[in-house]
Amino acid sequence: MREKAPETAKENETKTSTRIRGKDSGRGRRNLMFLGMASCGILECILSGIIRHREPDRMAVLIFFGILYSVTFLAGMELYRIQKDWFYEKARDYRYIAGWYAVSCAAAVLFEYLPEYTRPVLLLAAGGAIVTNSFFGMTAGMFHAAVFAVCGQENVYMLLCDLFLLAGGCLAVTFFNEIRNRRWGIIFLFLYTFDCILVFSFIRTGQLDWNVLLGGALNGIISSVGAWILYQTLHRRLKASRKQEMERILKPEFGLVQAVSGFSKADYAHGRKVSEIARDCAGLVGADPDVAAAGGFYYRIGRMEGEPYVENGVAIARSNHLPREVVGILREYNGEQQLPSTLESAIVHIVDSVVAKFDVLDRATLSSSWNQDMLVYQTLNENSASGLYDKSGFSMNMFLKIRDYLIKEAELF
Repeated sequence: MREKAPETAKENETKTSTRIRGKDSGRGRRNLMFLGMASCGILECILSGIIRHREPDRMAVLIFFGILYSVTFLAGMELYRIQKDWFYEKARDYRYIAGWYAVSCAAAVLFEYLPEYTRPVLLLAAGGAIVTNSFFGMTAGMFHAAVFAVCGQENVYMLLCDLFLLAGGCLAVTFFNEIRNRRWGIIFLFLYTFDCILVFSFIRTGQLDWNVLLGGALNGIISSVGAWILYQTLHRRLKASRKQEMERILKPEFGLVQAVSGFSKADYAHGRKVSEIARDCAGLVGADPDVAAAGGFYYRIGRMEGEPYVENGVAIARSNHLPREVVGILREYNGEQQLPSTLESAIVHIVDSVVAKFDVLDRATLSSSWNQDMLVYQTLNENSASGLYDKSGFSMNMFLKIRDYLIKEAELF
């Protein structure tokens, strides 16, 4: 490791600004999003009460409930973001979260016009789970179900049915993420919705009502097919948005890219090389090329502030609102504190370690292809034997594909 030169006041100021850049960026826009989400929740309570012709005291309870929920939900979401690195890529713009929240509140108001057992409440949780996570998707859904209960006849069986359906909506997202043949996920959701309505309707009345069964079947069709369409639409848009974000943070005009270039031309060149090769390797083994490319470029960013590299790298990434996938890779830098836990993290480590070896050796030393091949073999075998990639899901077939690519095709100089 090269010895660090004494720092001037200007260099210290530049480094400090690097860490905090972006910390306040978009804060006003994020607060505006929060205000809009809180307003939607309160407005849902008011409109639902009006539709149901609730008396003034119940309307007052609904309004206070909307305020209480909005404050608790939004404060919890922000706290979770800060503590868990959740949605750092959305720190400046919560448009997908706020947009879905507004749509779900509007849908919940419209559901007040439907018969109890025909409300596709499962979709309210499914959409929320896609744009946030299952916990917040379920929490938002519970709010809508509670509004239904306060505005309706306070039927505990209907409330329990809605809660079961909301849980099914959160499960739907997991099914669609994990199951290759998503047709089975749609079938399961239909049966789950229909069975919930059948069971709770029977518990409530002690008999099977054909109208309820027909409504349950219709609800099952709308919920299962709707959840699939919702997943496809939102997942595609979120994926496109993430790709654009990964490309944006690698552009030469991005502030942190310029900071890396200004700090060290050698580190900048190394990062660009690792980024390009990691992108190609990720494409070979079915990993995310954009995440690997971004993680590869910023892998050594902790060196900008010195040791401890892991903590400083994560701090710089977070203060500049890099995507959470990139923050996760930096947290696993060199396996010092945590072993690589994803394919992308393992790929970045492999490529960085190989490129680093080529950086310190001259072309004369590696003039023959035999020497180059041996260096790649030796580096990869050492890393693999040490168990660095045991938690990443890295298979032997993937390992061999990347090794062959680094030997035959990668531009390591």
